[in-house]
Amino acid sequence: GLIGFSANALIFSVLHKSFRASSFSGFSVLCCSRAISNCCMLLCYMIYSGPVALLGGAYGPPIVGLKFGHLTTFFYKSIVYVQLAIAFNRFIATFFTFKYQSICNRRGTFILLAVVWCLAGIHCIPEFLRKSKTFTRTRILQCSAGCGYTFFYESLSWNFIDTPCSALIGGPLLHYPSYSVFLGSILLNAVLFVKLSYHTLIHSKEMGGQSRERHKKNVRCFIQSFLQELMYIFELIFLQLMKPKERFIEFICYSLLWECTHVWDGMIVVLYRPDMRSRVRAA
Repeated sequence: GLIGFSANALIFSVLHKSFRASSFSGFSVLCCSRAISNCCMLLCYMIYSGPVALLGGAYGPPIVGLKFGHLTTFFYKSIVYVQLAIAFNRFIATFFTFKYQSICNRRGTFILLAVVWCLAGIHCIPEFLRKSKTFTRTRILQCSAGCGYTFFYESLSWNFIDTPCSALIGGPLLHYPSYSVFLGSILLNAVLFVKLSYHTLIHSKEMGGQSRERHKKNVRCFIQSFLQELMYIFELIFLQLMKPKERFIEFICYSLLWECTHVWDGMIVVLYRPDMRSRVRAA
């Protein structure tokens, strides 16, 4: 977790200059948003689930675990939605090259980011619903209408509390929006792959200096964002295929796999970008 946090913090430290008007980059701003979400997700693992696993039980009142679960939902959903925003950014850059600066300018990018974070916030609203405050050590009782998400020591995994409301938001209300967003992002990236491959194979020799550099930049940004998206696609497929019943397998599927996804999400960018590799070597 610490390695992933450091990698994502490095991404922000290198790319935060893109927020300035003089050196603004819509793609870099979206990547910064993603890095911030990854950092916050990994902090939740390091501050809460890690100590719970080591101590053998939850610390503090049960509401603490629920709030950490609330935060993980919020930041995870922001990553899901920002991935679609990044795919949209690359789509505009590839298909509407000469309109890119007017569409994905400072104002347009921050509006897009506001939509991303608002959607993530809306997705978390049901988890505020909680009728009862009767708790056991790790389970919430008498919550017929309550919702919540927390880390359970018994299974060493993040999961929803056992209530009808949680069964609803942990089922169709969780999966359908996520799958729809991922599907939209995959479709956009598939179209981008075809377009970029066509230009590389057919028109690469005809491109002038500026067109060639612009095309190379689009290809680099596409590969970076697509590699990051593949991590989450693999995670979703793995979770659907695996139906763990043993404690250790639950830990791998619902805790370790998630953490590794956020770690590698940041590591991909650090390893892929020359400006970040040079910072790592210098350190």
